[in-house]
Amino acid sequence: MNKHHHIIGIGRSGTTLLQSMLNAQPEVWAGPENYFIPFFYDAWKNKTEFSREDLRLAARFHKAFGILQPYVGFTFDESKFVSNTEIKSYQELIIHTYRSFVDQLAPTKEAVYFINKNPLHSYYLKELHSINPDTKYIWMMRDYRANVNSRKNSVHLKSASAYYNSIRWIQFEQRIASFQKQHPNHILVVRYEDLVEAPDQCLAKVCEFLEIPLKTSTKEALAPYQALFKHEVKTQYEQAERMKKRFGDLSKPIHTAAVEAWKTGLTTQELEVCEVIAGRKGSTYGYPATLIIPKTKRAWIQAIAMLYAVKIRMERTKDALFNRLPIQLKVTYFERWVLRIDKKRKKHVA
Repeated sequence: MNKHHHIIGIGRSGTTLLQSMLNAQPEVWAGPENYFIPFFYDAWKNKTEFSREDLRLAARFHKAFGILQPYVGFTFDESKFVSNTEIKSYQELIIHTYRSFVDQLAPTKEAVYFINKNPLHSYYLKELHSINPDTKYIWMMRDYRANVNSRKNSVHLKSASAYYNSIRWIQFEQRIASFQKQHPNHILVVRYEDLVEAPDQCLAKVCEFLEIPLKTSTKEALAPYQALFKHEVKTQYEQAERMKKRFGDLSKPIHTAAVEAWKTGLTTQELEVCEVIAGRKGSTYGYPATLIIPKTKRAWIQAIAMLYAVKIRMERTKDALFNRLPIQLKVTYFERWVLRIDKKRKKHVA
């Protein structure tokens, strides 16, 4: 029987690194990030038959998502995907979708374990659990200041503000921690700092938790992926700053330089914001605060943070309403939105 698990946690916390380490195991498929599970959940969660038209609709989404966030290292086999009309549940559709993404380094791999890496799934844990109650989750955790610094130095669609990203760090933590209390045996916390400092030990811990046979060491596992990422970025994404940053980092050997880069990468003001908003919660995961901040300044930072919290809440409300739209309309809107984003990116590069 196929085993289906997830890597969760806020983005820029080592989720893609762990995904690559797991995908190198001979019985594991840990494919590219894709938002399709929550996207189709409301419309298809109870379906027991999927027509060819349903599959073509989903294929349109996968192709559009591949423009928004290219499937580096994988190719989507559309003909294989739309040809299967024997799917009897949403869980079967999910596994079939995974099998339709072909690993370029292991195109004939017969996977038994499927790992989905998507930070945004942290907001949909209840839904994921309803699809498959046996699913386990690897929660990638990272120092909130390092996470904010990584956002600051990356090219993303979202804000680089210390306020914005500290609040998001807290919100991700609250969402996952709440689910963890209800299902303590289903979540394993892995700190990014531990992963880069002792990758083999962390990988062994993860595989033991997921009951996956560990057959490839970290260095051996990552070498071909590092070469592939380097080639892809150089030949296809040299002018795409977001892809260059994201996969350029992954093309390098594991290093610990990023662990404390926040100490020089963030300004004192940004550090104050981070520690006022996330410091208390961060200390419970082994990330102690470094600054003593006066009460008046704390109160001022907390007041401003409330405005950012409202903005983030409105974004989540908008997403929730969007998910309730008819699925045909959602796919069409998503395709057009991706084209607008892609046009802006190309204009920026030019």
